[in-house]
Amino acid sequence: MPWSTTSESSFGFVPMSESSSRKKRARAHDEGDGVEDTYKKRPRAQEKAQRPLLPLKTEEGFVQRFAPPDESDQESDADTESSQVVAETTSEPTEVAPVSVVELMAERRRILRSLKERVATLSLAVSSDPEGSTSQLRELRHLSLSREVPPSGAKIVILSLKEVFLDLIPGYRVRELTEEEKKQRVKKELRSRRDFEETLLKQYRLFLQALEAHVRGKFYSSLGEPVRSELRLLATKCLSELIVRHHEFNYSSNILSVLVPLMKEKDERVSETACAAMQELFSKDRLGEVSLEAVRLISRMVKADVWKTKRRALDTLLWLHIEEANSADKREDDKDRPLTYKEKKATLSKRQRKMQKEKEQLEQDMAGSELQNRQAERARLHTRIMDAIFWTYFRILKRTPTSPLLASVLEGLAQFAHFINVDFLDDLIDVLESLVESQTLSVVDQLHCLLAVLGILSGPGSALTIDPQRLYRRLYALLPRVSVTCSDSEVRLVLQCVDSLLIQRKKKVSVGPLLAFIKRLATSCLQQSSPGAIATLLAIRMLLTLHPQTELLFDCDREEGSLYNAELPDPDHCSASGACLWELPLLRKHFDPQVRNAAKLVTSSNITAIGELATKHPAYLFDELSAVEHTAQLKAAARSGKKVAKGHRPLSEQFQKLCHRVEGQCNTDAVDFSALFRPHGRTQQLASTRDLRRLSQ
Repeated sequence: MPWSTTSESSFGFVPMSESSSRKKRARAHDEGDGVEDTYKKRPRAQEKAQRPLLPLKTEEGFVQRFAPPDESDQESDADTESSQVVAETTSEPTEVAPVSVVELMAERRRILRSLKERVATLSLAVSSDPEGSTSQLRELRHLSLSREVPPSGAKIVILSLKEVFLDLIPGYRVRELTEEEKKQRVKKELRSRRDFEETLLKQYRLFLQALEAHVRGKFYSSLGEPVRSELRLLATKCLSELIVRHHEFNYSSNILSVLVPLMKEKDERVSETACAAMQELFSKDRLGEVSLEAVRLISRMVKADVWKTKRRALDTLLWLHIEEANSADKREDDKDRPLTYKEKKATLSKRQRKMQKEKEQLEQDMAGSELQNRQAERARLHTRIMDAIFWTYFRILKRTPTSPLLASVLEGLAQFAHFINVDFLDDLIDVLESLVESQTLSVVDQLHCLLAVLGILSGPGSALTIDPQRLYRRLYALLPRVSVTCSDSEVRLVLQCVDSLLIQRKKKVSVGPLLAFIKRLATSCLQQSSPGAIATLLAIRMLLTLHPQTELLFDCDREEGSLYNAELPDPDHCSASGACLWELPLLRKHFDPQVRNAAKLVTSSNITAIGELATKHPAYLFDELSAVEHTAQLKAAARSGKKVAKGHRPLSEQFQKLCHRVEGQCNTDAVDFSALFRPHGRTQQLASTRDLRRLSQ
């Protein structure tokens, strides 16, 4: 073929004979055998992973040594091999035989049983030898993230791992080593301890990340919301227990950043769990470092969206124990100025000057002690906590006074009023009084406003010249609104206001308003529950004991003086001196025997008959009795199968029907109440209360 030869010679190719091509094929075959031999002699991936050591000199020469492979490399190789096997198995289509429900349940039980045994074995190994079982701890942590573990098995792994970390976590914060410290040569025991702490810190961080992923709902997304909600609740409980028991350990700020947003979660169980954890944390943290971080996060949450924040989230701030705020920020001018040499020489003797010098030297030496530094640090942290709390409270009062958080703000101001700067008290009292006068607040909010003002006046605001008559009138007008359907919080607030306004300020209260308050408190006992009536009667007895001139309320046959007008909202102008306590005989016929006994003890002078009631505060007694009554209601509801809401006492159906029937038959507009208080019929109307004098004798 001349065109082909010409073409090949033109591109520089030389035609080959058949023999030469056969020789080249044989040579290539020989070279291929050499390539295979060299490939066989080439070290594998496992050999590459080996770390070379110093060579060993022998008679035959130097022998190269290698260290065994690391566990992490073996785990990575095992993962790659398992992934390859899974890929090979998934690539081959197989036919799945039909399985019955019984077989599925049996297989599920078998898997859970084997998982429990494996988890128990790993947990026992880690607990018995923590420093020598880091690989078991790593494997147990891997099980919590495995996609092959069912949700019920994941709960078992998470709870077991949480208990393991609660036992392993030390009572101090682990500090990360610097590069220079890692290069230093230390003892074998110290090196082992450092390696264990580093491994523990790493596995703990990964476990917290897994819990956060469960809280966000990133696992088991294909199984539906109920499964994820249960895992979210479980993860929240684990985080709560970890931060409460080991709040001084590492990553406490990270746990708080996850828990604080959960306080406004729509799921009530998650929200209550997070709030309960914050309450317990605030009550246990005495130094204040972790509490400061939590308070700042709560303040940011309230600032971001005050309307979505629940009241229980802000109520957690009331569990803080602040005792040393502002002590670190005192100015030098407030401290006692040391005496000069001339003043010491003029006022002190030689012996006294020597003792004063030794005392100053001792104080100077103690200034750098650890205890004093810790107290100064605590005071500094508590001051910052109060700054963050007041910033949150004042922001709500100024921008959103109608938010549902107002009651919590007012309760917090009443509790922390003695930490407020005196320069801001006048403006704060004006704001609170304007809120009360606006008539837009509920009964609870108005009572909280009054209690906050009273707390301010009893603390640093005692030097302020404020007329308390407005507070008397406001509390006197709110007493009739405390009815039988009110919550426990309203009754407790009324008792606290009475204690702050009438009992603690007993020397500043005149007789006229005091008689009006006792009369109205006795009337309110007729429409309260049993715990509220007993606590109110105890408060009435304390007022009668502190002010003997109030005994004229037991005289029902007085002919002098004006008539008592119960409709006037002013205690100074209602003529309370003409009233009498006709409510006590009615309370002696109460259906509750405890109320009957309390009504008898009001007029009793025998201290032994009163017992423990004489030493208890009315508000605390009300809490105890309410708890006992609520427990009895829960037991009765458990027997009947009904639910009872805490803090609410519903009326019986029979009593409600009676009230509706009476309201439908009576025309209250046509009733003349003034006729009941006319002078000519006064003796007959009060004849039924003459036995009241016998009670006082």
